[in-house]
Amino acid sequence: MKARIILQIAIALVALVGIGLRVAQYAGDTSLLLDEIALVRGIVDSDLVPLLTQPLPFDQVAPKGFLLMQKLAVLAFGPSDYVHRLLPFLCSMVGLCVFWRLSTLILPGTGALVAMLLYATATPLVVFGGQAKQYSTDVCVALLLTLLAHRLISQKPTTRETWLAAIGGAALLWLSQPAVLVAAGLAVPIALWMRADSQGARLRNIATVTGAWGLSAAMVTGAGLASMRPSTRDYLHVYWASGFPPDSLLEAVRIEWPWNNIKLLFDFIPAGLAYPWPAFYATMAALGLLVLWVQQRPAAVLLVSPMLVAIGAAVARQYPFSDRLILFLTPSMILAIGALIAAGHGLVGRYSMPAAAVIALGLTAPALYPVVSTPPPYRIEHVKAVLAHLQDNREATDAIYVYYGAAPAVSVYDAAFGLSRAEYAVGGCHRGESHRYLEELDNFRGNARVWLVLTHSLPIYREREDMLAYLDAIGTQKERVIVASHAVGPARAPAEVYRYDLSTVSKLASAKASTFALTGQDSVNAQNNCDNGPQVMIPSDFECTGPDARCTRRPPASVRAAADVRRLVNR
Repeated sequence: MKARIILQIAIALVALVGIGLRVAQYAGDTSLLLDEIALVRGIVDSDLVPLLTQPLPFDQVAPKGFLLMQKLAVLAFGPSDYVHRLLPFLCSMVGLCVFWRLSTLILPGTGALVAMLLYATATPLVVFGGQAKQYSTDVCVALLLTLLAHRLISQKPTTRETWLAAIGGAALLWLSQPAVLVAAGLAVPIALWMRADSQGARLRNIATVTGAWGLSAAMVTGAGLASMRPSTRDYLHVYWASGFPPDSLLEAVRIEWPWNNIKLLFDFIPAGLAYPWPAFYATMAALGLLVLWVQQRPAAVLLVSPMLVAIGAAVARQYPFSDRLILFLTPSMILAIGALIAAGHGLVGRYSMPAAAVIALGLTAPALYPVVSTPPPYRIEHVKAVLAHLQDNREATDAIYVYYGAAPAVSVYDAAFGLSRAEYAVGGCHRGESHRYLEELDNFRGNARVWLVLTHSLPIYREREDMLAYLDAIGTQKERVIVASHAVGPARAPAEVYRYDLSTVSKLASAKASTFALTGQDSVNAQNNCDNGPQVMIPSDFECTGPDARCTRRPPASVRAAADVRRLVNR
């Protein structure tokens, strides 16, 4: 009894750590990222009915219930970074509590402690709990549906409880797109193991829950498809191409699809857990599901069925099985790892409890390395710090050029840092044609004080590097501020601002945009074209028409007429 109480206290302490990490991320006042800005702009700029019935701008897609709650939050509290991220933060906290409950129901004490430790410290779950996107909500809804299904198959629900589960689950589906896949998967264990006092009552209960969930899923899917442009669907299929299997079965085997995508959930990708040995932990999760299959078959089916449905949806090319779109599967993977470690602990513990504890700790500790080595708050492309420096150091006559990747963020925060839209020039997107960026910079030749604001540059095209090299050739760098991104996983672009003197005649004559040697690619991946997605959010202030025409700055009147996104600025 004493050991059990100690274990419960330990789990509670771990939960407090998870709460602390999420609060630290939410309170970190990080800058909105490009995808956040694109979704937030659609929410803020649209009235409620059009928001829920018409396509979102910039090829964004989000569940209707999520959009409704986000819009109501903005109407109630006004637009601010904290308000835009409030729902994902609350869902992150609720998800932690639901996982706590689910882990103690499915796993023995040691397994529940291990699973809670892994979940509470999982960096992508912390990160997305502080972003104005729906991925934290996806995880929370998947956990709530799984908990409902577990309740339905582990005990005899009353008629009232059955109807509450049916209505509650149906409502939850409107908050998350992959929830439709989760509900479809959970219908299998519900149909197999839902309990009742008689066969007739059992069939009625099954029909009530699966019918309500199925009807809601059909309505959710229909509403989503009806408010999605065909061009957006095509764009998303190209952007998430890795989430679909190749046409050839042999090619699928060669690239290990979908196993490779599962391994990536443990790897160094934006939504990955960034574990030191991703393949090892992915294998542990697979073995953990086998352990549950032997020990608790209903629990194993609860965890694996949504994954199989998601893979089937990807095969049918309806939902990509990749990266953050399958973040909702992460809790199942963590529970499976907890089951395996608990089984190993129990087996070795028969002979030596110290050895069992050492093995359990040895398997768990490496997974804690990401959050221990890189604690929150995670700041990616933190434009606010750059704009603060610009505000303190610029002069009224300075010229300011904003790289197109940084333009959405600058447009959000410009007024908060003393900038008007007419005081800076936004460059265009010219991926694969980097000489166009140099032509845009040529418009500032002769100016003694020119600022360049950079972030969200894609390394593959080396646009940032070529622009800086050109400015170093035709001018003199006077100051710079580079705000490195603080994140777990792959390196992220910093937020940067540079000031150049472009008034020295001899230097200006040393290089030309048309002949300057470029280091970036001259071809564009279909996933990164300039015609779709958030990169088209802010119109360029430069005209670059015709194959031989140079990029020239539009007159100020055109700049003032460009789309104004300053309503997103914190108030």
